[in-house]
Amino acid sequence: MKRLINRWCMVMLVVVAVQACKRSEIAPIVNDGVAPGPVKDVTVENLSGSAKIKYTIPSDPDVLYVKAVYTTKQGVERETKVSYYNNAITVAGFGDTDAYEVKLYAVDKGGNASQPVAVTVHPLTPAFRLVRNSLGAIANFGGIDVSYQNLSGADIAIVVLMNDSLGDFTPINTSYTNLKQGIFVTRDLKAVETKFGVYVRDRWGNISDTLHTTLTPIFEVKLDRTKMKQLVLPTNTDAPLGYGGSVAGLFDGGVTGGGYYHTGDGGTMPKWFSYDMGVTAKISRMSWFMRPGFFYDLHSPRKVEIWGSNNPSPDGSFTGWTLLTAYEQIKPSGLPNGQLTTADNEAAAAGETITIPLDAPAVRYIRFKTLNNWSNGTYVQIYEIYMWGNPQ
Repeated sequence: MKRLINRWCMVMLVVVAVQACKRSEIAPIVNDGVAPGPVKDVTVENLSGSAKIKYTIPSDPDVLYVKAVYTTKQGVERETKVSYYNNAITVAGFGDTDAYEVKLYAVDKGGNASQPVAVTVHPLTPAFRLVRNSLGAIANFGGIDVSYQNLSGADIAIVVLMNDSLGDFTPINTSYTNLKQGIFVTRDLKAVETKFGVYVRDRWGNISDTLHTTLTPIFEVKLDRTKMKQLVLPTNTDAPLGYGGSVAGLFDGGVTGGGYYHTGDGGTMPKWFSYDMGVTAKISRMSWFMRPGFFYDLHSPRKVEIWGSNNPSPDGSFTGWTLLTAYEQIKPSGLPNGQLTTADNEAAAAGETITIPLDAPAVRYIRFKTLNNWSNGTYVQIYEIYMWGNPQ
């Protein structure tokens, strides 16, 4: 009995000790009311729209973080903080290359701030201005194309403006991107002379001046899907198709149901099918729709080539065909197969659009060639295809 009592007492002592430790761990930090010393040995490296400030932390063991405080041209005060483990802090979001005063404070665990150390930074040209200087705009089918370079890969927005029905010059399309270069397209506009504006905005709300241009979009119309039909050629992966698929199903108007194209498993890639659009046209763009439930996965095309012809060889070879464009589908989120974000689903529902270069010839026949699907397998499945262009 005595041994049992001793063991019980030891257990209670351990419990009490543990609880005491826990209370100690969660006890509030004691504010000694004494501010730490200021940072020292400050140096500045000016960067695009920002500056990196290096310093030496004060020796006070109570220091918790360093903060930088600065004011924008619009009178907005910004504050950046970094842990005491760092010996540098980056201040960003400057809209020009003017001089700015930045005040550095060392702050301790009790919230006491040191005397400020003021330093002047001279940011280099910010990314949104560099992108603005690279902008170019040309007319294209049904709208305009805006080309840009963003060599730093900064997060920027490119905004296109035109007059609305009330005559107000307002935004009609915005592209959010961090690509180093690209072309931003705006479509579904009338083929009339129009005044456009384009400006660049960064994530801090800085806005560039506006590029003004007057352009006339090239006439474009959605081609009549009821005129489109299968073009039977020997090398096509059209016969036999698998799982009830048919080329005709690509033009029945159903993007989530109805007919579809689905190959049998010939065990090889690439695979292609051909079709007659029913009219000769200078193609501007085309969209294909993936199988619902398998977006960016399984048998959906990933890398493709689009070929056109007015006189395809009856032997099924590529004689008489012209490569209109090559294209790789990019999943917006970049997540692995089977994982989808809202952006992925929205992009898939809108259809994958391929822009055909302006210098591509007018054609009547199209060959859709799949080089790889999303599973690196040998099946291909597509639910629907839309075509746009200028019929001859």
